[in-house]
Amino acid sequence: MDITIVGGGMVGMAQAALLAVRHPQLQVALLEAGELPEVSAATYDPRVVALTQASQELLDEVGAWPSIAGRACPYTEMRVWDAEGTGSVRFNSRDVQLPNLGHIVENSVVISALRERIEALPNVEVITGFRLESWWRDCGLWHLQARSDRVNVIEGLEENGAILRTRLLVGADGVRSKVRELLRIRTRDTLYQQTALVCVARCEASHQHTAWQRFLKSGPLAFLPLAGLGDDNHCAVVWSADEALARELMMLDDSAFALNLEKAFESRLGCVESVSERFSFPLRARHAESYYGPGAVLIGDAAHNIHPLAGQGANLGLQDVRALSEEIGRALNRGLEPADPSALSRYQRRRRGDNAATLKAMSTFKSLFGAGDLHWRWLRNTGLSMVDASPLLKKRIILRAMAV
Repeated sequence: MDITIVGGGMVGMAQAALLAVRHPQLQVALLEAGELPEVSAATYDPRVVALTQASQELLDEVGAWPSIAGRACPYTEMRVWDAEGTGSVRFNSRDVQLPNLGHIVENSVVISALRERIEALPNVEVITGFRLESWWRDCGLWHLQARSDRVNVIEGLEENGAILRTRLLVGADGVRSKVRELLRIRTRDTLYQQTALVCVARCEASHQHTAWQRFLKSGPLAFLPLAGLGDDNHCAVVWSADEALARELMMLDDSAFALNLEKAFESRLGCVESVSERFSFPLRARHAESYYGPGAVLIGDAAHNIHPLAGQGANLGLQDVRALSEEIGRALNRGLEPADPSALSRYQRRRRGDNAATLKAMSTFKSLFGAGDLHWRWLRNTGLSMVDASPLLKKRIILRAMAV
């Protein structure tokens, strides 16, 4: 293989599709250890992403957006307010003369659309059940050995079905990246002592195509609008709470949890009538000290993982995808290998600084809105009100966010 991508999530799928579309001369393999998620026609997936315009354009370029659009909920407004004060800010797409600020989409919908598109591309091969067991580098190639016998029918593997050779290895395998481990790249971690709870809530009132976020002392609570199943009353909930509170919330039955959720949200959408199954995951910031090594490179959560309060994690990963594709294309045009160190170092220069700035901003927001003393409460409430009163500042914030 020319390029092998480890990790069949949204970012890995997008990387495979974009490389295949832009560089049809390349042979691309996508390795995924487990089964890919399926889209339900009757229920929503609580794991969602807030796609920016830049991310939508990338998905459109690879031909996946038409399959996503029917389940994508455009949001035209975003409302943010502080639970311990009167400060609030409202962003509206009219502020920038655009039809919307972005789209809330279920993760499984995006992955399914990318998988459908990839299966139509002749130069991409998806290999599921490929669990890396060992690896070594020889003569400029990575040699990957799998645990599963399921790979023995894949064209391009050795007769024993165990080894795959590749010129460039791309790690898109998440926060516990095996590729990052094999490259011995260290990370800088920040533990937030918070847990994110996610679920889908059906509310009494319409979500009004608005993304809602309330900053509680214990962590931010977001209600994100969903569409595609016949009404405007469903929202994806992301509740980032201190660990002790999160444990208590996870132990509640659905009825009690819905009441707590409604109270924390100040009943902005009326009663919370029902909630889906809840999922939880610990929150931390993690940033790789380097994005590449000999013949290999990291993208998405394998390189950086941030607090979900601004919903930018997947968008940052998709911008990694765009930058890496462009640098590989530049190398190929110069007659170089896709794994040439000059291409990988340019990719790192383009992306690491932007990602580090976003990580720092999210950590700062988390600290600012988690501070309970009077001085910090006054500062953040005054700041929110000042932003809301400045059309120019709001426009700049919106345009910056949409470009991610």
